[in-house]
Amino acid sequence: MKTFKRIAAVAAAIAMLCTMLTGCNDDSAKNDGITTITVWSDSTHTKDLATELVDKFNSTTGKKKGIRIEYSVYGSDYTKVLDVSQQTGSMPDLFYPSSGIQDLVKKDCVAAIDDMPGGKEFLKKYKGMLRAGANSIDGKTYCVPHNLTTVGLIYNKDLFKANGIVDKNGEAKAPTTWDEVREYAKKCTNPEKKVYGIALPLKWGGYLNWDLLHPWFSSLGTEGYDYEAGKYDYTALKPAFDWFMQIKKDGSAFFGAEGLDNDPARAQFAAGRIAMKFAASWDVGVLNDQFPTECDWGVAPVPGIDGAPKYKQFSTNQPLLAISKSGAKKDNEKLMEVYKWFHGDEYLIEMYENGKFIPADASIIEKAKLPDNAAKGWKEFCEFSDISVALPLIPTGSLEGDNLSALMLKMWMGEVKVDDALEDITKRMNKAIDKEKERGTLDYDLYQWGDVSKER
Repeated sequence: MKTFKRIAAVAAAIAMLCTMLTGCNDDSAKNDGITTITVWSDSTHTKDLATELVDKFNSTTGKKKGIRIEYSVYGSDYTKVLDVSQQTGSMPDLFYPSSGIQDLVKKDCVAAIDDMPGGKEFLKKYKGMLRAGANSIDGKTYCVPHNLTTVGLIYNKDLFKANGIVDKNGEAKAPTTWDEVREYAKKCTNPEKKVYGIALPLKWGGYLNWDLLHPWFSSLGTEGYDYEAGKYDYTALKPAFDWFMQIKKDGSAFFGAEGLDNDPARAQFAAGRIAMKFAASWDVGVLNDQFPTECDWGVAPVPGIDGAPKYKQFSTNQPLLAISKSGAKKDNEKLMEVYKWFHGDEYLIEMYENGKFIPADASIIEKAKLPDNAAKGWKEFCEFSDISVALPLIPTGSLEGDNLSALMLKMWMGEVKVDDALEDITKRMNKAIDKEKERGTLDYDLYQWGDVSKER
């Protein structure tokens, strides 16, 4: 009975949503010379500031030019809401392409920026920044880089000082190599006081990428895919997984790593019980607002291998908006005014100065000025953009057997050896993408790039 009620409730919610979406993009939105442009986002952490900026636009520039932005932000249900809008033919005019552009282009529901008024001129400033498969397909561009997410190492200065990890001035000394991370983690670990050297939140679905592969990219110049050869080679990740297993051997990881999720790990770091943790620029908001820290902490670049070359650090390069085919049928000159505004200096500077986004366009940072009361850690994560690179997409296929994340857990539990696991998944991943290529479901040329690591 309860199951039936839940199904009925979901069906009713979808029906209501469909009703709400019907007519979102019809010409009734254009009254008295005012064109309404609907914009959808999933960026809940920027909602208040974005809404404030949209209201300002509507009462100034928009009022003069006959444009009104109708801005909506959805949370965890964003993808479902967007899917329903596609199915009902009631997509917003501009929207965050959460699933990437490849699927949207196949469904023929997204318009190319090149084909919009002033689109080609707009794209000139993104020369050299566009990535095949992520921004452009078959010579047409559907979204542009908007903001970055950078990675770094956060560390508890109080614990470092208490354990003698200091420079000649007595200040906490951040590790610069992976060996030092391991060494400092052991020094800071005190199980009796429930204090540990490093957090490895293995229960978190993002751990493999954000806390292991992304930080190690700076040392290895790869995350397991060889862009020049167009093949997977996970064996190149052996140093990262060897280090991972050494942390377990040392007993310096916060206890119960296999059952530790990211939020509890961040909360424990904030409480002063964890000396180090890998983090992303989004963690600035978490540690200042969601879990305010009770310790003095700092942010350092990701470590390297002593005596080995160091490559650019990993960063993401995220789009903000794509243009729906239905939106492009409106007054597309006014639509492009809105599109350009969301990608313009005013909007990006406000987002940067308020600790919301790191602009993908480095020139924006040069024009902006962080306030003296900027969120702790924000300046450091922003500065990493100068030493970071966003990687191209990598091909995927239908993998038979355990993926790398599952194998990582098996390594941790002692069920499989590092070398055996990496050799096995290398063979299976290459077999999977070869099958996709044979079926004609994979455009291999999108993924064969030159050297992307860029030694620094």
